[in-house]
Amino acid sequence: MGALTYSLAQIEAFACIAEHGSITKAAAHLGKDRSTVSELLEFFEIELGFPLFARSGRVLSLTSEGERLQRQARLLLRQAQAFGAAARGVPSGIADAIRIAYDPFVPRTLLHALIDDLAASGIDVSTWSASRDEAEAALVSGAAQVAISLARNRFIAAELEWRAVGAIEIGFYASADLFPANGSPVTVPALAAKPQVVMHRSLSTQFAQLLQVSDRLVYANELETVRHLLQHGHGWGFLPTHFDANCWPSVTRIDTEVGHGSLVHSIVAVWKPGTWNPSPIIEAIDAAGAAWEKAAQRQHGAR
Repeated sequence: MGALTYSLAQIEAFACIAEHGSITKAAAHLGKDRSTVSELLEFFEIELGFPLFARSGRVLSLTSEGERLQRQARLLLRQAQAFGAAARGVPSGIADAIRIAYDPFVPRTLLHALIDDLAASGIDVSTWSASRDEAEAALVSGAAQVAISLARNRFIAAELEWRAVGAIEIGFYASADLFPANGSPVTVPALAAKPQVVMHRSLSTQFAQLLQVSDRLVYANELETVRHLLQHGHGWGFLPTHFDANCWPSVTRIDTEVGHGSLVHSIVAVWKPGTWNPSPIIEAIDAAGAAWEKAAQRQHGAR
């Protein structure tokens, strides 16, 4: 492995200038004087052997080479932040308390396994249910350290990291009396004409496309209330199969034009690097996710 010829300060200066479009603004953001930041960029370009910016007076715009390196620079800085957090955590170990925001659809067996694993390491866990948008906002503000949510299948906020945890199946459920059986699948207009029970207080456009069929939404994020609403015909639900809603009195899995088979959707863990050492938590999440996957496979095989 050859010796590195670039410093982290040079890469940080480049990324900050690219973000702010100005050496002066980048210097203010980094808390350094303009000449220092300008020199860092100049020496970085000399060592690379090509310009990263096209200059027109004090206006800077990325060259094609600069555009290709910008994302790599951001990723490297995030990894450096994570390394710094891990290094700071070595003497004292992991924090003794952590806050986790989780999606209402996250399997409770997964969540409970995670809590038990962390408790065995002397870590107190506080949890609350939140939509993906609410969970990400909590991560950015520091109100939560980890979010366990449904995957969005798109880029997340630049300051956040993620990893896959597992997957869940989602199906249609309703009271047997809400859609009288006539041998045909329930149509989309029939579903739209009845209230849909949802467990997410706010649905982004993407999740609305995934989870919402009816314009008449009834919100309840507590499972017993969801159960009551479905049992008494106050609406139907598009719910995870691990809720076993078909075992609730008067509730059945319904066949629809959308399909009788389950929709499979991924679950991810999301966190903000650089503020704490996530490694022990992520290891615990991986273990809990693996345990959940095994349990889900056993349950699926028993059906």
